Amino acid sequence: MFSAPEFRPTWAAIDRGAFARNIDAIAASLPNGSRLIAVLKADAYGHGAVELARVCSPDRVAMIATALLEESLELRNAGITLPLFVLGPLTAPQIAVALDHDITIGVPGPEELQAACEVAADRDVAIHLKLDSGMGRMGVTKDELPRAIEMIRASPRLRIDGIYTHFANADVDGDPFTEAQLMNFDQMLATLRDAGIDAPLHHSANSGATLRGIITPGDWVRCGIALYGPEPIDRRGIRLEPVLHWRTEIARLKELPAGHAIGYGTTFHTTRASRIATLPVGYADGYSRALSNKGEVLVRGKRAPIVGRVSMDLVTIDVTGIPAAALGDEVILIGRQEEEIITAEELATKTDTISYEVFCRITKRVPRIYQ
Repeated sequence: MFSAPEFRPTWAAIDRGAFARNIDAIAASLPNGSRLIAVLKADAYGHGAVELARVCSPDRVAMIATALLEESLELRNAGITLPLFVLGPLTAPQIAVALDHDITIGVPGPEELQAACEVAADRDVAIHLKLDSGMGRMGVTKDELPRAIEMIRASPRLRIDGIYTHFANADVDGDPFTEAQLMNFDQMLATLRDAGIDAPLHHSANSGATLRGIITPGDWVRCGIALYGPEPIDRRGIRLEPVLHWRTEIARLKELPAGHAIGYGTTFHTTRASRIATLPVGYADGYSRALSNKGEVLVRGKRAPIVGRVSMDLVTIDVTGIPAAALGDEVILIGRQEEEIITAEELATKTDTISYEVFCRITKRVPRIYQ
């Protein structure tokens, strides 16, 4: 599927077609009037924001969201013309820079709202106002809402284009906290409306809420992890597929007798005469050290266990049960090989984390090759 690049045989192949199909599947599932905000923060969760932003078509993606101003500026400087949205927070100088580059401002608290009002003293400023409906991180709280209303009323050149919130447990089926957040959000919206403040656009559903159908018709949705397909999903007719395929090759193959130690700390000893393969990848590439003696990879369509500690640059695997394994064989770290698959979710479970972190910690030392 992908041609070998001219460097160390460890790379992440990014399937732009799969990314586009995931966008299409999500966009097609939305209620009438609802549209997709594609979250490409953290370099598109390690997949490459510029390349994937080029896949986002305006008929399917209404806006691209990032966490940082620098991330949006990178996209704008790369020629991305879709509307861009910084989730924030931003200072007054940063807000001015964002406006100069036609980037929409997210305002997640009273301090940031004050900064936006300062900029609005001299120019028109359009923002999306974030409300804290219960998650307790960012957003204007119920107690802060009266102060926010006063600031908005005192700034005639400040325009509220959007109002949004974020769910804490939307990926958990039947979790009552999500219902409580929805109720809180509606109550805060009503308070703003009673004060004569509203916006043409509301958005609250993240990937979890979108996949579960927790979407108020007409509201936009913000999807991040779902776009990258950490594992194959078919939910509510939304079929998602993995976008990233991480591979390496067998760089060394040796026969070791029973009782032979392997790796730092000698945490593994062979229990039989064994064929041990060494792979040119390690925790400096983002392959977690926590997978030592517990992770698996794919060789010739079969699972091979990691033996010994994952080191900075190398991993050792036991291919005794795969007698045809040979020097230069492709080894799958994340992805499919024949009938077997290793997903980011599997690695996340084995390292007590989430697929978001599995993707984000794949370092720049691992080239991304785009199909």
